[in-house]
Amino acid sequence: MSSYLDTITHDLQGIKKIIIEMPRKSTNYGVISFTLLRDVCIMLYEINLVLKSEGIIQTEPSEMETIKKLRHKMKTDQGMNNRKIFNNLLDNFRKNFGNDIDNIGFYLNDDILAISTIYQTFIFENTPYLNTTSPLPIYHFSKSIGSLTESLLNSINKDSKLKSGPLLNIQEKAFTSKDIWNQRFFIDDITHNIFLTRLILIQSELTGCIWLEKFLDYNNNELTLDKYILIRLTSIKFYEIMRNLNSMISIKKFEQHWDNFNLKELRLFVVAYNSTIKNEIKTLRNMVHYNNNGTNFYEFILNKELENDKYVDELINNLFNKYIFKMRILISKGIDINSYESMSDAEKKQRRIRTIVSGKDPFSTNRS
Repeated sequence: MSSYLDTITHDLQGIKKIIIEMPRKSTNYGVISFTLLRDVCIMLYEINLVLKSEGIIQTEPSEMETIKKLRHKMKTDQGMNNRKIFNNLLDNFRKNFGNDIDNIGFYLNDDILAISTIYQTFIFENTPYLNTTSPLPIYHFSKSIGSLTESLLNSINKDSKLKSGPLLNIQEKAFTSKDIWNQRFFIDDITHNIFLTRLILIQSELTGCIWLEKFLDYNNNELTLDKYILIRLTSIKFYEIMRNLNSMISIKKFEQHWDNFNLKELRLFVVAYNSTIKNEIKTLRNMVHYNNNGTNFYEFILNKELENDKYVDELINNLFNKYIFKMRILISKGIDINSYESMSDAEKKQRRIRTIVSGKDPFSTNRS
């Protein structure tokens, strides 16, 4: 039986590779990195948990409280807290950018909606990094995550068993940005707003998967570190994406919104997933927890490859070509972000002046 430390070692090596190499390769790293940072925190939290229980490490990392909070944002549906989360998101946009001008940011990959500031606001809620207007605090947090990864690798002191080459050199086009006022993007119907917010979170996760697939050099015959970390992170992300969509389908109050956003076809992807690969992806996702007495992700993948040496290749192809690429296009068309009007600089100035002259606080979170 392969040691659980083998899985931890390959997870940490994959994290290290992405954290160190990605910023140098990707034009859009500063935007997409939030989906990666959440994934890294999932692994680091679980690694810290098992290594402490085994006595391999004794001290708690200084950033563990934030790591823990990001780890628990793995589920983007958040159960019964949807209304509270939505209201908190709005409050934070108003506090940071004002309640009278464009205050929510969106990023487009050509005409496809890629990600939104809704995502980073969601994952950093109740952390010291939520309301910072400077990128430096989050940059320093990322650096501390990198240092923690190195420290954990040194504590384990095991070599990787998988080959690892450089990331691919991709001529990546920079995302374009578009800001929208919350009162133009959302409406008075809370179920519509929660439905839309959950779509945005799902879209951000899909983009994170595609971004990894673009840069990782996984298209080869053997199991490499790139191929390993791609299926490792994608299986976690995709299971949670489909869990969210399954939940949305089950909510009667959301029924009309599938039609409103022209997303009936998206539901067909969920049906296909449920009847084919759901159990397989669930098994992979549940190995986010390290088992010091049983089978872990690395061993599971090796065993699958012994049964079928194309197992990982076929699963990656299935996930991306049958689901992820197509679903992201569908959601982008359904949301149709370019149909929402953005303010010109002149309009923003006029609105802000009017707010101040009227004696109102432009950064008030009052919803009345």
